[in-house]
Amino acid sequence: MRMMKGLIFLKSAFLLWVFVLVFVPTATAGKTIKLTIPTAISMAFEASEDLKISENEILRNISKQQEERSYARPTVIGQVVWSNNFEYPDIATTAATREYYVDSGLTLSQTLFTFGRISNAVSAAKKAVDASRFNKESTRQDIVYNTKFCYFNTLLAKKILEISEESYENAKQNKNILEDRSAQGRVSKYDNIKISADISSRLPTVNNARANFISTLETLKVAIGAAAGDNVELVDGFLQEFQEFDREDLALALYKNQPAIKALVEMIKEKEASIKSKKATLFPEISAFATWNHKGDGDDCYIGKDNLDDYGVAGLKVTVPVWVGGMDREKLRQAKLDKEDAELQYAKGREKYLLLLDKAISEYREYLKTLEANEDAVRLAEEAFLYSQELFGSGQVSLTDLNDSELQLTNAKINKEITLFNLNMTVALVERLALKESPHE
Repeated sequence: MRMMKGLIFLKSAFLLWVFVLVFVPTATAGKTIKLTIPTAISMAFEASEDLKISENEILRNISKQQEERSYARPTVIGQVVWSNNFEYPDIATTAATREYYVDSGLTLSQTLFTFGRISNAVSAAKKAVDASRFNKESTRQDIVYNTKFCYFNTLLAKKILEISEESYENAKQNKNILEDRSAQGRVSKYDNIKISADISSRLPTVNNARANFISTLETLKVAIGAAAGDNVELVDGFLQEFQEFDREDLALALYKNQPAIKALVEMIKEKEASIKSKKATLFPEISAFATWNHKGDGDDCYIGKDNLDDYGVAGLKVTVPVWVGGMDREKLRQAKLDKEDAELQYAKGREKYLLLLDKAISEYREYLKTLEANEDAVRLAEEAFLYSQELFGSGQVSLTDLNDSELQLTNAKINKEITLFNLNMTVALVERLALKESPHE
């Protein structure tokens, strides 16, 4: 009996182990994403909370515009009042008062003329809608730029990892060359120890580069809304060909295409319309009204239709704000200050974006010169390293010289990749500032 229970236990444990082995990795493994820059941007749009917030802001301003328009439409209010006069004095003025009273009716009112208060409020709300749409476009551009930064930063980390691994392999090749020399009895014990130390010293660099790559890759996943378990493979590389930028053309494109500047222009227009609307509150308002009532009284709680009569009134109403404590004038003053602030923000925005553009163009031109120098440095360092290996094999250069040559090659490659990263990000910034559409969108 005990043997049977033991067999059942072992069988159950085996099945559980098989289930864990087969199904758990399948459940936790993510999908593979072949990520290009356009794909990353598209995924970032879908994952962005900021973009959804900007869309909600547009809807909110559209609703505000409809609210302002509603003040120009007629209003109809229905009302029913039933009351019980359970206590009143027995005097001449209440001689006709009866115990129960009911009044039901409709009131119609229509604003006729407000000296522009409603029309300008509607205009201001429409400008706010336009501004929010430009702000949404600005948010999209920010997402594009930030996604490119995450993508290129991950690509740079990947390149540095590859270069570090290549440097490690070069050190191992150097050791093989040293072992070939050792077979001929021409190597000192110091060189054997030193080359082993050189190989070991490169491992922390490789590990740090790998850790940095994993970190930047996780940041990219968050930016595009990918799951933590997804395997992301970068498809696009750095741009390798670069055009010359014309500063004047880009400055004109900046003022023409930059949505943040367009939004500031619309905000100024919104404040101007708001001032007109606030100024109109100082003038009279003319409206029409009409009421219809079906009312009457009786001595029973159910009054009955025989005791109810119809009453109708129609007329015009002129409302004059003679004195409201200065509230309207203070609101007008605040609106003027808001417009002044909007104009200052516009001037500040133009200066800010133009400065960013000028800095980007200046850096771009310097990076192009640096890239040319980097390419020459990589080419010469590679030739020097290969030649050093050849000379080291015949004992004509020291191990220190060979290591210096290899490190020079590694640093030259890393510097080139950093320059390519800076160039690609500078191009992305220029696209963010001045170009209507990015080539990657």
